Amino acid sequence: MLLNIIPIKEVNVHNTEKKYVVPCGNLFGIKFYTKGVVVIKCSDIILNDKTENPGSSGGLAPGDTIIRINNKEVVCCNDIKEVVSESKGNSLEVAFERQGKEYITRLTPVSTDSDGDFHLGLWIRDSCAGLGTMTFYEPDSKRFASLGHGICDSDTGKVLPLDSALITEAKVASITKGSQAVTGSINGYFAGGDKTLGVALRNCETGLYGTLTDTPCQAQPIEIANVQEITKGPAQIICTLDNGEPQYYNIEITRIDYDINNKTKNLQIIATDKRLLEKTGGIVQGMSGSPILQNGKLIGAVTHVLITNSAKGYGIFAQNMFNDMEKSRF
Repeated sequence: MLLNIIPIKEVNVHNTEKKYVVPCGNLFGIKFYTKGVVVIKCSDIILNDKTENPGSSGGLAPGDTIIRINNKEVVCCNDIKEVVSESKGNSLEVAFERQGKEYITRLTPVSTDSDGDFHLGLWIRDSCAGLGTMTFYEPDSKRFASLGHGICDSDTGKVLPLDSALITEAKVASITKGSQAVTGSINGYFAGGDKTLGVALRNCETGLYGTLTDTPCQAQPIEIANVQEITKGPAQIICTLDNGEPQYYNIEITRIDYDINNKTKNLQIIATDKRLLEKTGGIVQGMSGSPILQNGKLIGAVTHVLITNSAKGYGIFAQNMFNDMEKSRF
């Protein structure tokens, strides 16, 4: 008798360890200091009957980060201004980073008749400040994740290279209600004085990560859901819309995107809570990082506002944020 032999494939089954974090939803302030100095714009300099642009002539472009000039480390904008002023028009060796790679170029400062100072024709930035929402932190390590997207330069749209960022307390001052014509926002102010809640040490596509010295909320830890557990339908977000405790608001998940190349716009959401719609018009700026919960688990965080419809927005998988937090070295 002939037997059909069916080969059996050996499968290794791994039990995924459950991850527990404390969901927050607190508004916080960010004092952000870049690693090096970021080029915002290359600008022409008028010299009598002609124009020159030392920055762009030397190959620099918006989004580049200047890290050294004449082998001197660049920490802030003043470092560049001092070297250029002292150059008396002599050529300078400039080291800069672009998309993670280091390059060397030479720039020659020029002087105008109007002020006699020397210039490179560069608009530069070394710091910024703003507000965001804390997503979660680990109870034991006090490592935190926030925002659900990177802090980008307002002019270039590129993720800013982070040296360090101080995390402080913040309070809500007012709310600009969103509509089809207006992008809403939570407007606030730094409230902690010199006191800090922690330090952020990584800024990347999926958020701002670091460690806390003071915990902003004392909620009970909850489990981070696997992506496969998330379903369309009712969910909740946690956010702070006044100076009380963070509150839960109802939303609906209308679409789930499992594309591994899409790291931040994994969920499409719509605000359904009447209280939320009355206060904000839906999803507004400043909510980025607000935890999204479903069936008692953390599934994601609010990331982006839909400008054409303030009731709608996007969310990132919490699993993506946790994975990037674990990759961080601090």
